[in-house]
Amino acid sequence: MNIAPARRRHTGSWVLLLTRSSLAHPFYFSKDAMLGSMKIVRFRIDANPIYGALEDDSERIVALKGDPLFQKVEPSGQLYNLEEARLLSPVIPRSKAVSCCANLAGSAGGVGQWPQVAIKPNTSVIGPDDPVAIPAWGGSTARAFVGLAAVAKTICKNVTPEQVGSLIAGWTIGIDFASEGEDISFSQGRAWDTSAVIGPWIVVDPGFNPDDVTISANVSEQEVARANSGEFPVKAAEVFAKVSAMMTLLPGDVVIVGGIELPQSLRAGQHLETTITGVGQMENMVVSAGGGE
Repeated sequence: MNIAPARRRHTGSWVLLLTRSSLAHPFYFSKDAMLGSMKIVRFRIDANPIYGALEDDSERIVALKGDPLFQKVEPSGQLYNLEEARLLSPVIPRSKAVSCCANLAGSAGGVGQWPQVAIKPNTSVIGPDDPVAIPAWGGSTARAFVGLAAVAKTICKNVTPEQVGSLIAGWTIGIDFASEGEDISFSQGRAWDTSAVIGPWIVVDPGFNPDDVTISANVSEQEVARANSGEFPVKAAEVFAKVSAMMTLLPGDVVIVGGIELPQSLRAGQHLETTITGVGQMENMVVSAGGGE
């Protein structure tokens, strides 16, 4: 399955999605239903954010009346071209994003019984094409952990790996930035505004295999890191389950289950492009906040 980058046009029919959306919410269809792959997007045309659904092979977004995580899908009757939409983070977590930043592809040391996690407040979340603004107190550089992320669709507590597939809305890209200023704690260095990039959409696909996707990152058009999720020390579903044992996950919470860390820190003026096969691609520019944020 190939999914195009956020700005690429798609071809195909959107009629099927419009017809079945009113009958089967992509987050609430029965476990036996095989609807195929679709993407849930959050976007802006004018002033207000809009939620929509996009078929794999479609260039049209079917606008929805509300947030599909919290109400039944109902098309609004409006259609938009993908290329005219300004994509936003597909979800604003109800409470948090959790980054399992120690579950690094190819790591020989493992992560122990409980993986180290960073808690990212929902105020840290931004989307595709948004600038990552390193705060003045954070120094001049930031490290980036680029990973595969799962979005919870219901309250999750002490779930098993086998249950994860039925408890998540889908998969997206998550980037956890950590500033490198002096005398900054682990938590402070990862909790600042714009330090969590989520996007470009949520892939809803019953056949998606989180343990076999390729994650890559380019900085200023040069590839700097690439790995397969099969190289994670702990499998994606097991990480999600462990996080749910550590803390309660609410609908819309995002868990970055594993990924790659860029070999060099990023500074203002550098352009980051991230791609996960089967999910999508997004781009962000690193800037300096220039104040006491």
